Formats: sequence, C-alpha cells, structure tokens
Amino acid sequence: MMEDNKLTLVSDDGTETICEVLFTHEHEGKNYVVFEIIESGEVTAASYEPDQDESEGAFKDIETDEEWDMLERLLDDYYNDLEADDHE
Repeated sequence: MMEDNKLTLVSDDGTETICEVLFTHEHEGKNYVVFEIIESGEVTAASYEPDQDESEGAFKDIETDEEWDMLERLLDDYYNDLEADDHE
C-alpha cells in the first residue's frame, strides 16, 4: 500500500513496516523503488513488478551487484541534489 510517498510493507507474519519512498527509477524495462524505513532510518531498494492489471504488484529483491551499483550511484546523486538545494 502506498500513500503520499509513504509505503507500508507487510511481511508474511503480518508485521507492518512504514517506509518513505525517496525515488523510483526505471532501467532496461525494470522498475526500482528506493525507500527509507522510517523506524530505523535504513535506506534500501527493491524492484517492483506490477500484476497483470497494474493495480497492485510485488517487490522483489535486487538480484545483481550491477543493479546495486546503479542504485547506489542514483542515491548519491539524490543526496547531492538535496544538499545543493539546501545551499541555494
């Protein structure tokens, strides 16, 4: 479930984790979501696969080091842009 850049992840045991979406990115036909877990401040990412009617979908683990490297570069750019905006 997603509402106003907030994302609620529900584990298999029903535990809910509230996250803030930092940004999304599409690369080579694959969708990525980079988000911060509100409670811990941990930043992580997942790929997103919509279901057939695109009303919902599922998060999948990032599969390769190349994907992590790309997302880390994008996250660095995101933080650099935030810092630049703060100095303007």
